[in-house]
Amino acid sequence: MDFRIFAFIMTKEETYSSLLSQARFLLSGERDIIARMANLAALLHGGMGFWWTGFYRVSGEELVLGPFQGPVACIRIPKGRGVCGTAWQERRSIVVPDVDLFPGHIACSSESRSEIVVPVFRQGEVVAVLDIDSRELSTFDDTDRMWLERISALVYGDWKDIWFAAGCFWGAQKFFKRIRGVEYTEVGFANGHLSNPSYEQVYTDSTGHAECVHVRYNPETVSLERLAELFFAIIDPLSLNKQGEDAGTRYRTGAYYMDEEDRAVLEKVFSKTAGSLGVASMPVELAPLECFYTAEEYHQDYLDKNPGGYCHINPELFLKAAE
Repeated sequence: MDFRIFAFIMTKEETYSSLLSQARFLLSGERDIIARMANLAALLHGGMGFWWTGFYRVSGEELVLGPFQGPVACIRIPKGRGVCGTAWQERRSIVVPDVDLFPGHIACSSESRSEIVVPVFRQGEVVAVLDIDSRELSTFDDTDRMWLERISALVYGDWKDIWFAAGCFWGAQKFFKRIRGVEYTEVGFANGHLSNPSYEQVYTDSTGHAECVHVRYNPETVSLERLAELFFAIIDPLSLNKQGEDAGTRYRTGAYYMDEEDRAVLEKVFSKTAGSLGVASMPVELAPLECFYTAEEYHQDYLDKNPGGYCHINPELFLKAAE
């Protein structure tokens, strides 16, 4: 089937959603990683009409070319070099509107004009990157990033994603990353109206964003219901726009999802929590994820880097998370 047909009648988000479903079906029961990468590359390449789509696998201090669709490409890329090596080293997705303006860009082909690279994680470590190139400038945006991160997560298993706003995101990340079954966490800004905001901009409460932690988890090890229950354990669900000493709309609480099927699970936990508090509702948002922008590197794993940093979460709860 030529999935590109659907691209003309569906939005980008709808096309990616369809491809995610297709990918889960194609990979079901297949354990060979090369085979999984090959089918994902083919599905994305045909479904989105990309010019070059493929994987580079970590081998020592280099990335080695893996399954791909498109013209011949660089075989080996050193860590920290080019867009792929930088995404590996910095453990983050990188969207490049114009590859000629990216410092140290490796020109495998002069036809490539814009690029997106998404790290593939396994047990918290980058083991590969998904690299996609376009012959047009400014092809990729944050929508591509979010969906490609979800699809690339299928390489080593059917991971799922949820986003929690729990006040200051430093403590929330430290808490969730200790839970068995959580594969990956990152902090950032969710559901505001300003694209790619800085922390300083979000701090003014003028962007509409909430400080948020992105949690990628293995549903076979920890359920969404359990994660939501633990989320309520680290917040005051009756406090509006304030957690601990932190106040402002950026510190509002909420759970944001991309899979509509997750809403029913979250509603169940929300209702149970409200009932235990004897209230009909709580000032905690429950909504689809509209956007998420990764925060600056110094915010990532902040409390691990700065053990004496401020946190509104009771330290005993970190021990509970690890248990």
